[in-house]
Amino acid sequence: MDDWAKFWRRHLKESLLIFALGFLSTGFFCSNCWGNFGKYWDDFIVTGIFWLILWKGNEWVTSLKFGSITWQNNPTGRLILGVLAHVVYTFLASFTLDQVLSFIYRGTFRMVNISEAISQNSSSIVVALVISLFMMARAFLFNWRELAIQNEKLKTESMASRFASLKAQVNPHFLFNSLNVLSGLVYQDADLSAQFIKKLAEVYRYVLDQQEEELVPISEELAFVDAIVFLQQIRFGKNLSVHVDISPNTPYLIPPLALQMLIENAIKHNVISAASPLKIEMKVEDGYFVISNTLQPKTVMGESLGLGLENIRKRYGFLTNKSMDVIKEDGKFVVKLPIIEEE
Repeated sequence: MDDWAKFWRRHLKESLLIFALGFLSTGFFCSNCWGNFGKYWDDFIVTGIFWLILWKGNEWVTSLKFGSITWQNNPTGRLILGVLAHVVYTFLASFTLDQVLSFIYRGTFRMVNISEAISQNSSSIVVALVISLFMMARAFLFNWRELAIQNEKLKTESMASRFASLKAQVNPHFLFNSLNVLSGLVYQDADLSAQFIKKLAEVYRYVLDQQEEELVPISEELAFVDAIVFLQQIRFGKNLSVHVDISPNTPYLIPPLALQMLIENAIKHNVISAASPLKIEMKVEDGYFVISNTLQPKTVMGESLGLGLENIRKRYGFLTNKSMDVIKEDGKFVVKLPIIEEE
C-alpha cells in the first residue's frame, strides 16, 4: 500500500511540475500574454495540458516492450522502434487534442488531410523527438546500469557456487566416507585400493584446478564424473548405476562440477539399497544435457550443504539466455542443462 501511495505521489508531483512548465512556457513565447492574461488564460491552460500529455505519454512509450528487440540484444533496432513509437504517439496525441479543442470552441471537428495534419503538428513532432531522445538515453543508461549490476551479482553468485562445490568436496563427511571405504579396501584388494586413491586424488585435483573457471569442455567434466562415479560405486556397489551416453568428442561446454552436483544431489535425496537401487542416466537431447534419476526420496533428510538446483540455475543464468528445466515425471527426476557450444 505504501509503495502505491509513493508511486501516485511521485507521478502527481511530476505532473504538476510539467503542467507548470508548460503553463509558464506560454508566457515565455508570448510576452504580451502576461499583460492580457484574461484573454489568453486558456492558451496557458491548453499549453500546460499539452506538455503534460506529451511528456507523460512519451514516458509511457519509453517503457513499452518490443519483444526480443531490447537494449541488451539489439540497441540499434530498439532505438529506431522507440523513435518511431514516440513520433507516432506525439502525432496522434497532438491531432486528437487539436480536434478536442476544435469541438470545445467551435462545436465541430476540423476536417484536415494527412499532409496538413503533419504540417500543423510538425513542431510537436520535433519537440517529441527531443523528449524521446532524452528519455531513451535515460532508459538506455538505466538498463545498462541494471544489466551491469545483474552481471556483477551473477558473477558473485557463480563464484559462490563454485566455492560451495569446492567446500562440498572438501567437506569432512565426504573425506570421512572416502577414507572409511578405503580402510576397508586396503585389506581386501590392494590394486583396487590404489585405484581408489588415484581417483580420489583426481577428484580433488579437478576441483582445485577448475574452481575459477566459468566453463570447461564436456570431455573434462565427463572424466571428472567418471572419477566421482567410481568412488561412489565402491561405496554403494551394484545399488548405484550411472549410465553416461554423452560423447566426450563434442565441442560442448558446461559449468564445472554441474554434473557432479546433480549426481551428489541424487545420492543425497534418494534411497539407495538392494531393494531400491538408484539409476542415473545422462544423455544429449534437443540441445540439452538431460540428467535423470529414479525418484525414490528419503523420508528423513540429513543436513543440507547448500548445494542444489538453484545453485546451477544461477550459474546458467549468468552464462546463457536458455533456462534450465526441472521435471518430475513417470517416477523420474529430470534436469535439463542447456548445451553451450565453443565459439
